[in-house]
Amino acid sequence: MRAILLLIAVLICYGSLYPFNFTANGHWLRQGLTLFTQPDLHMGRGDMVGNVLLFAPYGLVAALINTGSARRTTAPLVLRLGLGLLLALALQLAQLWLPSRVPALNDVIANTAGILLGVAAGWLARGLGPAGAGQAASVALQRALAPAVLMLLWLGYQWFPLVPTLDLQNMINAVKPLVRAPQLDGVRALHTALAWLAFFRLWQLTTARHTPPLALAAAALCILGAKLVIVGASISLTNLLGLGLALACLPWSQHRAALPVLIMAMLASLLASGLAPFNWSSVPQAFHWIPFTGMLEGSMGVNLLNLVEKSYFYGAVTVLMAASGARPLAAAMAVAICLAAIEAAQVFLPGRVAETTDPLLALILGYVIGLLSARGKSAGAPARK
Repeated sequence: MRAILLLIAVLICYGSLYPFNFTANGHWLRQGLTLFTQPDLHMGRGDMVGNVLLFAPYGLVAALINTGSARRTTAPLVLRLGLGLLLALALQLAQLWLPSRVPALNDVIANTAGILLGVAAGWLARGLGPAGAGQAASVALQRALAPAVLMLLWLGYQWFPLVPTLDLQNMINAVKPLVRAPQLDGVRALHTALAWLAFFRLWQLTTARHTPPLALAAAALCILGAKLVIVGASISLTNLLGLGLALACLPWSQHRAALPVLIMAMLASLLASGLAPFNWSSVPQAFHWIPFTGMLEGSMGVNLLNLVEKSYFYGAVTVLMAASGARPLAAAMAVAICLAAIEAAQVFLPGRVAETTDPLLALILGYVIGLLSARGKSAGAPARK
């Protein structure tokens, strides 16, 4: 878990300091003092959500590091949280030498809120984890952690930007795409259906028990219906059809061949989604070798939403392949190879940006899932005499 915490810190630094175009700044001292003495606390909704969620994984892992240990003290957790706060502050100060960045104290405040949100989620995971104490409960929690986090990513994707409202006009706007101008994207509908089926499988892995299909269907409908009270969320025909297809497949979800078929279908969906609408060009485009280039430019809210959806789908495929017997890292490498082939083909697809981000993201997710799986297995292994 400490390796995961370090990996999260490295990724936070990468995202906060990109594109690394450091330049000399003779006014850094004055600007640094202004940062604290005259803070600008105004922040857009997208930036606020992005800065909160950027540090939430740090708080989550920091709270879960000592799960199951016989000696639980708050001192190590307080130390890790203090280091997280110092990291957030240091990154803002480092941005004084980045012309493309605007350091602001409100970012540190939002990052701190994200850390606390992650800690709260970690404590909630402990509270909702398997009953009992000791090693057995710790092992069960560790094995359920990866699928549970992926489920949260799917919920975050569905409910983005996670701001509830009871405004009637917002509810009307949420169903407008479904009523006034319904548009259907067949490839996207199939992709959504597979994502929901993976969500149901992850549910089973998290709870370690069979959940009736009717209960899963009711939960999915509640998740979709909750978008009516989320600011800016909407329900499209594509989303509705995708969920409908997933619910139609639920009665066969426990068949022996259901899991391998789902995995193969998800990999095929990656190919179809990455290559649609298949309008090939004979003139190759540039390939971007620096990872996360596209995600760190443009709208932070849109990019964050894409990152959450991709992380969920790639991670779900990896976890499901591991559940069928594959090693997590080997499963992630298979997903990364598939994504690398798609990125290579996108060089000849106008309107697409070919880059190394998606294969690298799959490998990172596989590494994290592999660490969690190894931790659970090692903790559950009987002690040698």
